[in-house]
Amino acid sequence: MASIVHYGPFDDISRSHPTLNFIEKYCKAIDSLNLASIPASAFLSPFAIFHDTKGNVHLTASHIWQLTARQAAPFSQIRHDIVEVRLVGNGDGEGRDVVYCECLAHFRLLGDEDEVLVPSFFCLDRGGGGAWGGHEWEADSGG
Repeated sequence: MASIVHYGPFDDISRSHPTLNFIEKYCKAIDSLNLASIPASAFLSPFAIFHDTKGNVHLTASHIWQLTARQAAPFSQIRHDIVEVRLVGNGDGEGRDVVYCECLAHFRLLGDEDEVLVPSFFCLDRGGGGAWGGHEWEADSGG
């Protein structure tokens, strides 16, 4: 079992690790606000499970990705600044990795000039197939 801690923006060292690289691509996909053009399978296993902060359980990659797109719809900008990422797993990106990610999420509503800053925390379980939800996928966006 390995434990890796990464602080701040992703860099060449973090990109060399498969799971940390995956996290960066996931954050960039959300931040792009172009979720309709990205297949759910790019980040989620078909039978992924998502537990939201209200205690609701959402099933399947397509449903979770559609929910994510709906949640992002009111915004003209989203940006995640990584504070800390802790990865616990086998360390090679092939087996199960659990990722604890603390970030500052910047949101700007459509037509608004002001930005809202929300501290966020995500707990993500990456199973051995490269997609989230190999076992269970959870996110708690503390806001």
